[in-house]
Amino acid sequence: MTTLYGRAHPATTLSDALTRAGFSDAVALLSAPHAHRVARVHQGHCHTYDDGPGFLQAVFDARVFDGQRELRWLCTTGRQGQAVLLGEDPALLPAGFGDPLPDLHAQDTLPSYYLLWGTPQPTTGAGVGGRGDGAWTALRTPRIGTLHIPVPLPPKGCRLRLVAREYVSVESRHGNAHVAEERLLRIEPTELTEPGAGVPGGTAARSGARAAGGAGDVTAPERDPSTGRQSDG
Repeated sequence: MTTLYGRAHPATTLSDALTRAGFSDAVALLSAPHAHRVARVHQGHCHTYDDGPGFLQAVFDARVFDGQRELRWLCTTGRQGQAVLLGEDPALLPAGFGDPLPDLHAQDTLPSYYLLWGTPQPTTGAGVGGRGDGAWTALRTPRIGTLHIPVPLPPKGCRLRLVAREYVSVESRHGNAHVAEERLLRIEPTELTEPGAGVPGGTAARSGARAAGGAGDVTAPERDPSTGRQSDG
């Protein structure tokens, strides 16, 4: 059995939530009305590849992850929003982040994969102002355009995929198993052995390789407004 712990803050800005969480190095999926960006979070500071003016202020939904924790933030009023921090180690969830959520006891966990559209290519620069703040990869496709991802360029012939973990719980009354929660882990390279295959070497996964229509289509599950966690409905 695996236990997923969480803490929630009912009204905070995205910047404040990042500070409270204390990420040292993480990836962020940021959605704004006009665009979707993948950003790097370093020592609590979040920036995209080009750090366009005002983009962070326009974000209404964010998911930030480093392999051990995931932060979810959803704007509700102005620049304030609800923030939830999830992880399997309660010691990594700062008490100052917010109130504890009910523990989620999962009978099993399953890997989940989202294949990112776009051909990985080298970036033309070193990021914002050429400051060389870490490796970036450009995902390019004629229909969608270019999306910069804060990960190293994968080996030739490989694509990039988003890896998540699903938490399977059993409903007490009827005994039905269901995915009660999903937590994002990392972005990694994957070798496609045949068209449409997203799991190398025949590795089995319940969700297989769900192709995301560009990273902007990797969206958060429907959430319970009181906890920020995934809703069963």
